[in-house]
Amino acid sequence: MNQLSSFIATKYIKFKNKDRNISLMMKICFLGISIGTFALMLTLIIMNGFEKVTHEKMQGINAQAIIYSHGQQLDYNAIKEFLFKNYPNDIKAISPSSMKQLLIDKNKTQSVLFMKGIDPINEALVSNTEEKISLPIDAKLKNLITDNSVLIGVKTAKNYNLKIGDHFNVLIPKESGRNKIGLKKKSVVVAGIFNIGMEEYDNNFAFCSLNFLQDLFKEDKNSADQVNLTFKEPKLNLFQKILNLFSFKNYEETILNKLQKALPALTVTSWKNLYPALVSSLKLEKYVMFFILALIIMVACMTMISLLFMYIQQKRRDVAILKSMGFPAKNIRSIFLSIGTKLTFWATVTGLSLAAFTGYLLDKYPFIELPDVYYVSYLPAKMDLEIFIVVFLATMFLGFLATWIPARATMRINVSQVLRQE
Repeated sequence: MNQLSSFIATKYIKFKNKDRNISLMMKICFLGISIGTFALMLTLIIMNGFEKVTHEKMQGINAQAIIYSHGQQLDYNAIKEFLFKNYPNDIKAISPSSMKQLLIDKNKTQSVLFMKGIDPINEALVSNTEEKISLPIDAKLKNLITDNSVLIGVKTAKNYNLKIGDHFNVLIPKESGRNKIGLKKKSVVVAGIFNIGMEEYDNNFAFCSLNFLQDLFKEDKNSADQVNLTFKEPKLNLFQKILNLFSFKNYEETILNKLQKALPALTVTSWKNLYPALVSSLKLEKYVMFFILALIIMVACMTMISLLFMYIQQKRRDVAILKSMGFPAKNIRSIFLSIGTKLTFWATVTGLSLAAFTGYLLDKYPFIELPDVYYVSYLPAKMDLEIFIVVFLATMFLGFLATWIPARATMRINVSQVLRQE
C-alpha cells in the first residue's frame, strides 16, 4: 500500500461528509465496530477478574502445588533437601503442613473444627494466608502463631463471640478402650482472625503452629501430612504471554509432571486439581464469551462490506480514470483497503479505550455488588496488556477480511464501459 493510495483514501474519507448516505454508513460502521470491541473487551476484563480473584481466594488456603501420600506422613526435611538440590530453578519456597479434625468447646456448645498446622515463616512464602488476616491489621503469621495461639475464621469468631485474646477449649481424641472414645481438653487463645471470603473456610477452619499440632496429637516433629510448594515465575515476553492465553498447558503443569516422575511414590498435584470443575468452568466461560462476542464484531464488520460496495459503486468513474492513466490495479485496491483499515483501526482503538476506562473504574471503585452465590462481593475487573492485544488483532483481522471482499470488486470494473457511460 503506497503513499499515493493512502493519500487518496484519506481524501475519500474526508469527502464522505458531502454525501449523506456514505457519511451515515461510515458512522454506523464506526459505532458498530466500536461497540462490539468495547463489549468484547469489557467482558474479557470482567471474566479475567473473576478468574484471578477466585484463584487468589483459593490460594488463601492452598499452596500452588501440594505433595502428599494417602494415609501416610511425609519426611519433610528429606523432601525439602531433595527438591532444592535437584530443582533450584523451579522451586521458590517449601512449607510443611498438617490437617486434623477436633472439636471446639465454647459456652457448652461443640462443633467440628479443622485445624491446620503450619510453619509460620515458610507459609507466608507459599500462600497468601497472611494477607487474609483481618485482625489485627497488618499482622504477620510469625508473630501471631506461637505456642497455643491460633487464627480463627471471621464466621467462627462471630458464631462463638470470640475476640482477640479470648480463650476457648478444643477437644482432641486420645487413646482409650475399644468400646469408647476418649477426649482430652486443651485451652487455646485467639491470636488473630482471618477472612478468606469463602464460607467453608471462614466458618470452621483454624490455623496453629505445626509444632503445637504435633504436640497435641503426639506426632514426630519431622513429619507432615503434606508439603506445599510455590514455583518461580518464568520470565515470559509479551508474545509468550499471548500464546499462554490459548494454551491449555502452562509452566505449572510442566513442573508438576517433572516432580511426579521424580517422586513416583508420592502424589504431586496443583491446587487447581482440588477444584477442577470451578477452574475449568472459569476458563471455558472466558473462551466461550470471547468467540460469542467476536460474532458481534463480525456482524458490525458486515456493514463495512455494504459501505465499501456502495463507495466503490460511487467511485467507479474515478477508478476507471486511474486505470486509464496506468495506475496499477493493486494500488487501486489498496485505496479501499486503506479506507476500511483506517476505519476499523480507529473504531477498535475507541472501543478498547472505553473498555480500559470502564475497567479502571470497576477495579478502582467496585460499586456493583454481587449476590452471595459468587466467591467475590463486588464485580471484579482485571486488565492485562496481552488481552488488549489479542482483541485488537482479532478485530483488525475481521475488519481486514470485510474490507478485502469488496476491494476485490475494483478488479472487475470495465474502464471503457464506465468512461463511455459516465
